[in-house]
Amino acid sequence: MNADRKLLKARTELLLRQPFFGSLCLRMSPHEDRTCTGVWTDGKTLAYNPHFVDKLSHEELQGVLAHTVMHPACQHHKRRGNRDVRLWNMACDYSINWILLEAGFKLPDGFMDDEKYHGKSAENIFTDLTKDFDQAGNPEIGKKQDGPKRIDIEYENGKGEGNDLESGDDDERSQTGDDGESYADGMDSDEIEDSEGETEEEQSADPGGTGEVRDADNAESGSGDSGDETDKDWLQAMAQAVNHARDCGDLPGGLERLIQTLLYPKVDWRELLDRYISARARHDYAWTPPSRRHLHMGMYLPSLSTEQLPEVVLAVDTSGSIAPEELEQFAAELSSILETYDTTIRVLWCDLEITGEQLFTRADLPLELQPQGGGGTDFRPVFNWIEQNNIAPACLVYLSDMECGQFPENEPDYPVLWARTGGSGYAPPFGDMIDVC
Repeated sequence: MNADRKLLKARTELLLRQPFFGSLCLRMSPHEDRTCTGVWTDGKTLAYNPHFVDKLSHEELQGVLAHTVMHPACQHHKRRGNRDVRLWNMACDYSINWILLEAGFKLPDGFMDDEKYHGKSAENIFTDLTKDFDQAGNPEIGKKQDGPKRIDIEYENGKGEGNDLESGDDDERSQTGDDGESYADGMDSDEIEDSEGETEEEQSADPGGTGEVRDADNAESGSGDSGDETDKDWLQAMAQAVNHARDCGDLPGGLERLIQTLLYPKVDWRELLDRYISARARHDYAWTPPSRRHLHMGMYLPSLSTEQLPEVVLAVDTSGSIAPEELEQFAAELSSILETYDTTIRVLWCDLEITGEQLFTRADLPLELQPQGGGGTDFRPVFNWIEQNNIAPACLVYLSDMECGQFPENEPDYPVLWARTGGSGYAPPFGDMIDVC
């Protein structure tokens, strides 16, 4: 079977076997690249050397595809900065390979895994690896050093355990397939020349041999800076892949925790809610009195006279998933919003339909939320109600445990903040999310 057909079959099987990884893999366009040693991605391209693909078993190829797709899913193609390319790839491999093993994937011999790096970010691992290299007396790190162009990892019992970084000698070992044959065996001179690549960087940038991550294609030449801080398209695709995978079965624990960290970093929800609401306030300025902050500099500037906030809509999931103490916490935060802004807060109670409505102004402080309804959950009625009643809210805040996949097909033209309780559930296809805990 030629390499492109083998790759197509592996991608199809991956979609059926592991829908999270398979759906993300379909985002990348396959491209043959005989100058690389294995496979690489920059978030858009899935480049592969056909000789490398031919030597892998179908199980190993699926593992390589899952490994490669995890790089852009974790934003590795956007986060390198000026770090050494080779050592960055090592750190990224350590941060994801244990998750792939936990998910049941088989990786080619030479993959990198160390229990002390489980659950750590690529940046933290990179820092640790840099210390290790310095302690070994290497004046430079990664691909820039004068030592071997490859780092091989030795495992006890062939299970990827007890791996130690070796400084390497002239007799460095070659990668082998399942039958113990070197990848170079059986290749003619042209194939060997193709697989070796043209530059030192191409030969050594993937020391684990499981898939290289390269900077996104908008990186500044030679700087290693990949531009935007995050690739929002990949984050959105990952949220959709999570929902698809949950519909097909549970996600591995390590992958679930990683996704939560990537999509919803832990920040105090009260601070985020206040910041989210404040960003949507309209500020009115007046020349009388002038801004006292600038008078000492001889500058006469207008001061902030009023802060106006259009109506805020709060939707509450009444399926029984919201505990009374959580409602009390949220009512207290909404009360502080009314104390700050002279606005209106409309509360919509919803299960499978709108079951109640409350309207609050500053005169109603402190707020007392009175739940109405119960039963199942469907997020769509709230969005339909807002549209049918021609409401133009400053934002919609939806309080729910997110244990429902019934979202609107189209994103509304107003901001949406999902306030999640319980720490699990479906990832929303649009809007922002905070954890209320």
